[in-house]
Amino acid sequence: MKQIILACLLALSTASQVLADSVTLIREYTYQAGDADSKLSSRSIALEQVKRLLLEGLGTYLIGNTVVKNSQLSKDEIITYTAGAVVTVILEEKWNGSTYYLKVKLTADPDDVARSLSEIKNDHERSTELAELRNQANESLNEIERLKKVLAYLKQTPSGKASEQEAELLKQYVVNADQLAAKEYLEQGIKLRSENKYERAVDAFTRAIELAPGWDQPYVGRGVVYVRLNDYSKSAKDLEHAGKLNPKNMLALSFHGVSLMQQGRQRDGITEVEQAVDTEPWNVFTNINMGWALLQINQPRKSIPFLTKAIELSQQKNGRAYLLRAKAFRQSGEREKAKADITIATELGEVPPPQ
Repeated sequence: MKQIILACLLALSTASQVLADSVTLIREYTYQAGDADSKLSSRSIALEQVKRLLLEGLGTYLIGNTVVKNSQLSKDEIITYTAGAVVTVILEEKWNGSTYYLKVKLTADPDDVARSLSEIKNDHERSTELAELRNQANESLNEIERLKKVLAYLKQTPSGKASEQEAELLKQYVVNADQLAAKEYLEQGIKLRSENKYERAVDAFTRAIELAPGWDQPYVGRGVVYVRLNDYSKSAKDLEHAGKLNPKNMLALSFHGVSLMQQGRQRDGITEVEQAVDTEPWNVFTNINMGWALLQINQPRKSIPFLTKAIELSQQKNGRAYLLRAKAFRQSGEREKAKADITIATELGEVPPPQ
């Protein structure tokens, strides 16, 4: 098994001004492929690593810039959220069968990025998903390194049982590499969904599914977009498949219940929404969906505690929870509370429906 050589060639020109209001970063990365690597897995690992270098560089620059000094965001949060706010461009890439070389550029307007970071921080759904993606990428990279070491050890053992174990480990290796490849499209899908560019978001999530068909998260992403598009048959199909891939995914179960209710299957749907919130009472979105479901069956007073809990769990950052609670207050005859919630929901970017 070849030893891994990770060469990080940081461009000497760190944060240089290209335009008066832009900063450009260029980073290079060379990944030495191991015996388990293909061209695709090598590219996925190299791209993830070089993007991390770029985001860390931009994060350092932003922290030193007065625009984000008082944002109350940690460096890790800035790096995580910036992944959903900027675009990188591959300048050069080479694969010779054993090493994968990438040269990537990031150009950004610091003020624009600061505004995006503020928006993401206040968008609980988006910030949570980006944090989960970063954690998943960390787990995948750590697992890849672990598998490399185990596979190298097995190469030195007699064939037979070791070869059977090796085949299973190689499958696990491919799964983790595929998830890294899909991560880029998941980030794109999350960003496009937040911009209400739903059709393009569907395309991004579909690409992620093609790269990692055994991963539940891209199906959840696309399923939620289909809910936003009011295409409940497609959303139910995606969310059901996500549930089969990962029965513990309560977000998939909750939104699947929403899709069923929207198709007229209220009893089946609300049972799933209830199961999801009972299993994950700390989940912002299972509480929001429970509140929404109770509104659908004309039980506004019962919906208020769930929506209030979602607001508390999201640290007052979820506009949809406020909007739904405003509806619940209005239906319960509490007009002043409804007006207050409408105001906050609007400030958080939710557009109230016409009265």
